[in-house]
Amino acid sequence: MKKLAAITLTSMMLLLATAMVVGAVSSVEIRGAVAGTVNGQSNLEGGNAFSWDPQNFAGFFYDIKKDIGTEKLTTTLTEGNKLSGDTPYGVTYTTTAQAKDYEFEDWGSYKVIGFQAEKYFAGYIGSDDAAKDIFFKESTDENSLSSEQLEKILVDDDTEKTVTSGTPLKLEEGYELAIKSIDIDGNKVYIELSKDGAVVDSKVVSPSKDQATMADKTYYYKNPVVGDQKKLVTVGVHFKNAFRGADQNLATIDGVWQISDAPTEVKADTQYDKMTIRTVDATAGVITMDNKDNAITLSKNKDSALMAGVKIKTADNDTLRYYIYKAVTIEGAEPTAAENVASAAAAESAAKENVTVATEAAAVAEENTTKAEAVAAEEKKTEEAAPAAAENKTAEAAPAGEPKTQPGFEGVFALTGLLAVAYLVLGRRE
Repeated sequence: MKKLAAITLTSMMLLLATAMVVGAVSSVEIRGAVAGTVNGQSNLEGGNAFSWDPQNFAGFFYDIKKDIGTEKLTTTLTEGNKLSGDTPYGVTYTTTAQAKDYEFEDWGSYKVIGFQAEKYFAGYIGSDDAAKDIFFKESTDENSLSSEQLEKILVDDDTEKTVTSGTPLKLEEGYELAIKSIDIDGNKVYIELSKDGAVVDSKVVSPSKDQATMADKTYYYKNPVVGDQKKLVTVGVHFKNAFRGADQNLATIDGVWQISDAPTEVKADTQYDKMTIRTVDATAGVITMDNKDNAITLSKNKDSALMAGVKIKTADNDTLRYYIYKAVTIEGAEPTAAENVASAAAAESAAKENVTVATEAAAVAEENTTKAEAVAAEEKKTEEAAPAAAENKTAEAAPAGEPKTQPGFEGVFALTGLLAVAYLVLGRRE
């Protein structure tokens, strides 16, 4: 019986170890090409320089479909493996805004720019087709770079989906777009946009009326103030159609656009870690940075921040090798199937070892107990032990408390609780 109890306890440990795999935090390091002496040869240009762009550093923004992405970072070594903080600077960075079509292409295009290894909005673009520049026309300060700021692109999607009066469209940064009502003909859809539960805008769109224009089908929100910009469109939703039903109203959307209303400053002399913005050319759409007054010595086994999101790391070796990387942490992400299998296999292997040890220990304990019981039986002269045994059985009937539950693991801990009770009962019977 003790052998069974030991195995039961070990099984509980296995269940708990396996359960801990769920909800693990995933940390990923996206690195660029290795610079320095690689395979016995130096790959530094001119003996001291190396550059990274979207083709050899996946951390930089790049749209493979449209071949868009211009971020470039160059390191230039001086004596003593130093990246000088004086001219010529040891670290330089440049990026340029480019035109990119919206995923919902009937809206036209906008200016996108990679900045510090992130995708940003740089401004709306006008066009000859008035139907395709609705966000440009409706924004007062449509060029973010001219205002020396950028906004992160949160949503750019053309996936078709259905929104009902009871299920609002969930957006980023606390925004929701809800259908309040649809007229009897389905021509007018009354919409409210809220942020953190408070209504910030309301409009009427008419996607189902005859010869509906892009303006009729598009909801847009002109944010009153976004940093230094006034009346900038930060949310856009294209309605394909709308219907009024007997039980609820519904609409089909096939285009969603959203940029952050918390801008990132890109004024000259703004510093991000070791890098400082040197120039901002709104007309050409170019931003340059360097490490002025922030010299970096590339000694072995060193990890240094360059700018927000981008670091540089050296090898733990006397021969200089280094690369830039972007660290990405995904909180609460579920591990991949391979990770689950590997973790579960490791836990199972450890548990099997524990089972073997526990089983062997239980066998020894059982043998010793048997011998002790035999000696005790020979020494018994009376039957006084019977009432005492009855009293012990009565004490054994005391109920065990229910185990506390943990949110997210109810099923696992319920089973663990049953196993724990079984273990206690088996132990008491011994």
